[in-house]
Amino acid sequence: MSLDQRTTTLARISAAVACNALASLRVAITEALEMGLETSEIQEAISLATEIQQQPITHMTHLAEQLLREPKKKSHEHSADCGCGCHHA
Repeated sequence: MSLDQRTTTLARISAAVACNALASLRVAITEALEMGLETSEIQEAISLATEIQQQPITHMTHLAEQLLREPKKKSHEHSADCGCGCHHA
């Protein structure tokens, strides 16, 4: 998957806002304006990132870890020797 330049720039703006990285934000907004993005699009990206930033970081970390964790238990595969009584082998 490849992202276009517009999407990448908006993502950089959002990330800079979320991380409070002012130098990165300045560069990303300058690039966005040079690319011809509308001020309203940039402001929307900033608003969304600011809204998301209000969520506690621990909640984000916990959710990310939960979603990326590998399942602890493999799904059961039925066989003649599994003993569950539901085998179809």
